[in-house]
Amino acid sequence: MLVRRTFSLDTQRDAALLAWLDAQDNLSETVRVALRNHYDASQVTLADVYRAVQAVEQRLAAGVVLGAPQPQLAEDPDLADALDNLGL
Repeated sequence: MLVRRTFSLDTQRDAALLAWLDAQDNLSETVRVALRNHYDASQVTLADVYRAVQAVEQRLAAGVVLGAPQPQLAEDPDLADALDNLGL
C-alpha cells in the first residue's frame, strides 16, 4: 500500500534543495533514500555505545587522561589592558 506525504519548501531558503531535487530522475526514491540515510545515521545502538566505551578504555590504558584540569595562568595586566583597548 502506498502512502502519500506532502511537505513545503521555501523558494529562497531551500533553493539549493529545490535545484537538487529538480535534477533527480526519480524524486520519490531520492527522498526515500535521503530520509533513510538520515534516520539510520541518527540511530545509536548499544553496539555503538559499547564501541565508544571500548575506545575510551583503550585511551585510558594508553595513559591518556580525560578531563584533566588545566592550570590557571596568571593574567598579565598589561596584556589584558591592551586587549581591552582593541575595541572588539
